Amino acid sequence: KTWPGFITYVSGWGYWSGQARVLWTNAFFEITYSYAPRQRRAAMRTEARAILLLYAILMLSSSWSFLLRLWIIPVAIGQPFLRVYLLAEHGMCPHVKSMLENTRTTYTSWVIRAIAWNMPYHAEHHMMPLVPFHKLPALNRLVASRLKQTSNGYAAFLSQYVGALASG
Repeated sequence: KTWPGFITYVSGWGYWSGQARVLWTNAFFEITYSYAPRQRRAAMRTEARAILLLYAILMLSSSWSFLLRLWIIPVAIGQPFLRVYLLAEHGMCPHVKSMLENTRTTYTSWVIRAIAWNMPYHAEHHMMPLVPFHKLPALNRLVASRLKQTSNGYAAFLSQYVGALASG
């Protein structure tokens, strides 16, 4: 809803810093998540510590340029595309119960649809989650006239979103 918030979201900083915080907490502090079964918390701590150990080994045994090329740079380049893709699914949609209103279908190229297993038909997916991904285009043809939130591509959505940010 603000430029700093948008930039932070698109960068992926909130996601990655949150994941790091959870990993660190699970490794070194008491795990108190209500959804984590008590009998699994020791295994969660062991797993978190093993992941941190693996990261430390990778950093100490590899050259930084290798890690940058293999991991950090691809994440940094890909994150904005992923974040805009995810933002289009629900961004600027009203917070209501109707899946036809609170979720967006983005009409995009067959390449994006193929890579994403037809998830740009996101309203349809939420409306009927048991429909297999390859049947979502057919479902779209049945319900398209009832969809409240659609965009003609991710660039169109992003333009609309940035326009809304600019107008305050």
